[in-house]
Parts: sequence; structure tokens; C-alpha cells
Amino acid sequence: MPVASSLVPREILSAAWPLFKACLPVCLPLAVVGVAAGATPGSEAALSGARSAAYTREWWGLTIASGLLTLICYGAVLRQQMAMAQGRRQAVLESLREAAMDAPFVALLLIVLAVPLVPAMLVTASQGFGPVAALLTAGACLLLLHGWFAWPALVDAQLRRSRADAAPARPRAPLAALLRSLHLVRGRWGATAMVAGTLLAAVLVFVLLTGILMGVVMGLAGQATPTAGGLAMSRWLMALVLAVPVVYGGAVTVTAWRAFGAAATSP
Repeated sequence: MPVASSLVPREILSAAWPLFKACLPVCLPLAVVGVAAGATPGSEAALSGARSAAYTREWWGLTIASGLLTLICYGAVLRQQMAMAQGRRQAVLESLREAAMDAPFVALLLIVLAVPLVPAMLVTASQGFGPVAALLTAGACLLLLHGWFAWPALVDAQLRRSRADAAPARPRAPLAALLRSLHLVRGRWGATAMVAGTLLAAVLVFVLLTGILMGVVMGLAGQATPTAGGLAMSRWLMALVLAVPVVYGGAVTVTAWRAFGAAATSP
């Protein structure tokens, strides 16, 4: 797959398009399952009605299991994309197995990355989402840009370990992956923000347009009485729609990871 010639968002998105098209047939089903699994706890809480009846021991068990499945599916998508970007193929079951092994490390990494959001969460819980909470959230998101490449760093270490001809990689540790991401972003924060902002804008436009299209289709279909089968079909259709930007975002992330890695090693 091509490597972006510069850190300009247009170049990175252009280089990510061939990877997105190549990995879509394999990665889209994985992303659909991941999106559906991530939405399951919220759906169960909404269907149960009362909040006190929703957050039971069974609901928390379902939340943990759904989160674990989501991490495994997204990790498998990222592994497929990283392997394809390097000109190799990896079996889907092998990607799932490695993603399951790395799930505890990824969960710990996400917990570490969520620390900057804690002040915004506390302010929102006590005062509601106001200007102070919005400023704290924006500042935390800007700070989290430094950890954008932490998950690809974990996956890259795993892929290197799976190759017999590669040098031994660093231990599979969230801290090492986060330090690698900090190294790539350091001195290139502006370029990172521009690429991330362009990716976010593209995803929002896609979701907005598909949401409008689905609203028009549902309006043309009429206001029929919903059935259990119809609700399940609509949930899977929504998961399919949301899975496309997940795969595209992964392709852009992998392409940006390669471009920033090349920029970091160039004199």
C-alpha cells in the first residue's frame, strides 16, 4: 500500500483510500459485530425502562462482555489493516486470536487515555454539561491526540513478534505503546490535529448524510407498528452504517501511523 508523501491531510487521506477499499470486504463484518456489541448494553438499558432495573449485576456482566467483544473486533480490524498496509495477509481467525490476547492490554491503555477526561466527567456529573465542562472536554481531546497512535503501536509490536525474520519487539505494554505515540506526535502536533480534524469532519459528514437517507427511507416506509424482527433488522442496519466509518477511520489511522513513522525516522 502507498505511503503518504507528506503529513498533509489530503495526502494521508488519498493514501488511505486504497487500503480502505482493499480491507473493506474482510473488515466490514468484523466492524459490524463490534458496533452491534458496543450498542447492546445501551439497548438493554433502554428496553428495561427504569434506571434502577437496568443497571443490575446481569447488565454489568453484559456490559463487560460486550466491551470485550468490541475490543476484539476492532483489534482484529486494525490487525488486518496493518498487515495489508505492509503487503501481507493475515487469517481472520489469527487476527481475532491475537486481538483477544491483547484485549487486557488495550483495555488498560484505554483506561490510561481516559484519565484526561476525568475532570470534565466530574464537572458534568455535578453541574451538568456547561461551558466549563465543554472547555475541559476540548482540552482533554486535544491532549489525547498524543495517544492517537498507541493502539497501532501495540498491534505493530504483535505483528513483529509473529514474524520469524523480524527483530524482537518491545514487550506488549500499554506504557511502551503510549510512549511510542508520544514520540511520533512530538513536534508534529499541528499536523496530527489537522489530520484528526479532517478525519472527524469526514466521518461526521458521512454519518449525517446516511442518517438523512435512512430517515427518508423510513418515512417512505410509513409508520408501521414495530415488531421484534423489525427492530432487530434496524439495529443491524444501523450497525452496518456505523461500521463503514469505523473501517475508514482505521485505514486513515494506519496510513497516518506509517506516514508519521517515516517522518520520525527521516533525517
